[in-house]
This record gives sequence, C-alpha cells and structure tokens, in this order.
Amino acid sequence: MSLFVMGLGFTLAAPLLCRERYATNGSHWIYSVGCSMGVLGPYFLACTFLDTTSILLCSTLLGFPVWCMERWRTAARKPRLTSGVIAFAVELMPFAFALLLIRALVVEPFVVPSSSMRPTLAVGNVVIVDKFTYGIHVPFVDAAVSDGRTPARGEVLVFRFPLDHTKPYIKRVIGIPGDRIAYRNGRLIVNGQEQSPTYFNTYSYVDEETGLTTEADEQSDSIGQIYFHSLKDAVNKEIGRGSDFPPINGCSRDDQGISCVVPPDAYFVLGDNRANSLDSRYWGFVPSHLIIGRAVYSLHIANWRSAVTKLY
Repeated sequence: MSLFVMGLGFTLAAPLLCRERYATNGSHWIYSVGCSMGVLGPYFLACTFLDTTSILLCSTLLGFPVWCMERWRTAARKPRLTSGVIAFAVELMPFAFALLLIRALVVEPFVVPSSSMRPTLAVGNVVIVDKFTYGIHVPFVDAAVSDGRTPARGEVLVFRFPLDHTKPYIKRVIGIPGDRIAYRNGRLIVNGQEQSPTYFNTYSYVDEETGLTTEADEQSDSIGQIYFHSLKDAVNKEIGRGSDFPPINGCSRDDQGISCVVPPDAYFVLGDNRANSLDSRYWGFVPSHLIIGRAVYSLHIANWRSAVTKLY
C-alpha cells in the first residue's frame, strides 16, 4: 500500500473518530486513534511530494506560534483556540521541533534506493547518516554553524546529486582533493597505485530494475584505512571515449577508461557495485557543499528480523 493511499484513508477516517463525544463518554481510545490518524494522514500525503525535513520545517513554522498562543491562553485561564485534530496536532509541536533539529543537525535516516552499493548496502536498507562530523550546516541555506573534518577515503557519503539537487545519492569516497584517480579496464588506480582486491566469493542478487538475478565476483577491498567488500566490474564499456556522458572538467577519457585529478573542495566517489553504479566516472565530482553527511550504520529488516551493521 502506498503512502498516498494510506494517507488518504487516514485523513478521511479521522473526522469520524476524532469527535468530542468519544472523548467524553469514556471511549478515549477511539478519540486518540482518530486524532492520531488526523495527524498521520496529512503527513503521509505530504511525504509523496516533500522530504521529511521540509515537512517538519513547514509544520513547525505554522504550528509553533499557535502552540505558544495556546500556552499563554491556558496560563491566563482563557479557552483554547483549537480543538479536535488541530488541538492534538498543536500539542505535538515541541516534538516536531526537536525532531527537526535532530534530523537537520545531528543524525538522519536514509533509505538506500538502488543496488549501486551492494554488497555493503542493499535496496531498502536504512542507513543512519551522521551530520555533524563534517561540520553542522543550517538546512536549506547551507550556512555553516561549525566546522568539522573533511571526508576521508573509504567513507560512505550521502550527498545531493550534482545534476539534480533534489535527489540524495549514496557512494563511497575514493578520491579527496588533489588525488589522481584512474579507472581503466575495470582497474582502480589511486595516486599511481593500483588497488588489488582479493576474491572472496560469488555474490548474487535480484536487480530491482530488470527483476533478473545478477551474479558478480565479491572482493575484499580497501581504500585508505577502511576495509570493505565490493563487486568486480566485469563490463566496463560505458566510460570510454564513446560514452554518451558529457566531458568532466579535470578528467580525460579514452578507449581504456577515465583519468581525473580531484579539484579543491570536491570528491571522487564510486559505488561498491562497480558494474552497476552511476557515479563520478560518469557525472564528475561531488562538491563539498552538496554533502549531507557520513553514513555510519545500516539497518536491514527482513522476515520481521532486524540487523544493525557498523559500516566502518
């Protein structure tokens, strides 16, 4: 069931359940369920068009002044301005404000949308994104509140896609400013040193786009001080001279692949699933101001069981 259908159902059912007569005749649970549906319904509907942080920001800007007014009227022994679902939603404003601050400045969950980070992350995994290690930024305006350290090779970044800032992407840092990166015939070379991963086993998964089972060699890999598993790029035909992708400043393409020098305040990123990842080989570098944060934990839920994995 989609969020839109669920939100529409909750929104339509809420007025039938969130009635004062249920609150006064002893059926408090019906009243509470109705009011909860009256809040969750519009939220689910909004989630089909906006991200959660934007929804929380709009809700706080609209609802917090009303919450303050209700607190003042209560202290002055005056009747409330709101009732029913609206009153219930207004009482949630401090919680919404606290959640907004946590998501904007501290940590934020992110759902992995594709297989580009397999075998490390699968489609539907929820990663916890640390938003303060690289410095705290005010959301929507990218103003820095405090400085942090810069991303290191091997760390997993969540960032806004440089070609469409509305889309969040997740990839692994391969090159930092000043690095010389080459990806030629499926081989990764960092600052003149070829990375030499060792074979681990055969990894298979169902591709979310085609529905077909895909197999690849799983490798034990490392970048910097971070060790991880990646999938071998068996086919490397799209990034050579005949590629349909536009030229990248700081990079050169030929029949063998691509070579780049990472510019200041930018990063070269790859997906761990090298043969099925749209990354810096195709569209270029990630500017530092587009970085959302560092992925640190992964939550996988399957068959009513959950597993939490530390990424490094």
